[in-house]
Amino acid sequence: MPRGPVKVNAGRSFTATQWAFIEDRLREAKPTPAIQRLRVAMHLLYATGLRLSEVVTERVQDLQWVDYPSDAQDDESLEGWVLTVIGKGQKERDVPVPQGVVDELMIYLFDRGIGTPTTLGNGRAYLLGKTGRGPSNGARRQGPKDVLEGIAATTLYDQLKAFFSRCAKELLKDGDQKGAARLAKASTHWLRHTHASHAIAGGMPIEIAQQNLGHASLATTTVYVKTEEKRRMKAVKKFWEARAGR
Repeated sequence: MPRGPVKVNAGRSFTATQWAFIEDRLREAKPTPAIQRLRVAMHLLYATGLRLSEVVTERVQDLQWVDYPSDAQDDESLEGWVLTVIGKGQKERDVPVPQGVVDELMIYLFDRGIGTPTTLGNGRAYLLGKTGRGPSNGARRQGPKDVLEGIAATTLYDQLKAFFSRCAKELLKDGDQKGAARLAKASTHWLRHTHASHAIAGGMPIEIAQQNLGHASLATTTVYVKTEEKRRMKAVKKFWEARAGR
């Protein structure tokens, strides 16, 4: 029997306020090599919607600078970075990466002793590597072989879970029990859901979100549209109740 679209729990995502809180905690965290990697990983996952299994397999050579000329539909040329991703079923897709995220990634690569994505000889290095020791933290660099190695998916998962747990404890101290409970449950996949929810709420066409996420079915991506519709209904209800209560 043919399988239907995979059900997605779009509720497992951060609100805009919760994401801003997480960003603040990232900025305030002590700038250790592990935190630097965590910051790059979280921004990469949030900006692209990649799966955990995808982001840990990405290499420097998978990040390419592209230039799109003007065409019949758009008379403006465009250039930027794209990341070639091998997703489920070994399907390949190109995902745009914002310049700000690439800038942060370049600093991280430099501190690991790799250089920029255009540096010759380091294309096989993983984007997310073992904890580096570069010039920004005053310690010695890793060996030439170590800088090319990546990290296990479980390592990144555990680091993200630990960070979300620390965020949850801070919210609990502030009396936000509901928010603390949500962050305590959060995992790497929440960043994928958050990317989709925030991107579509921000006006990204659903078919583009589908391509970036690597969903085989548009129906899977449509779940995030329903989440936005719910948010809109809630906003209208709040507006009307406030007006009626005058």
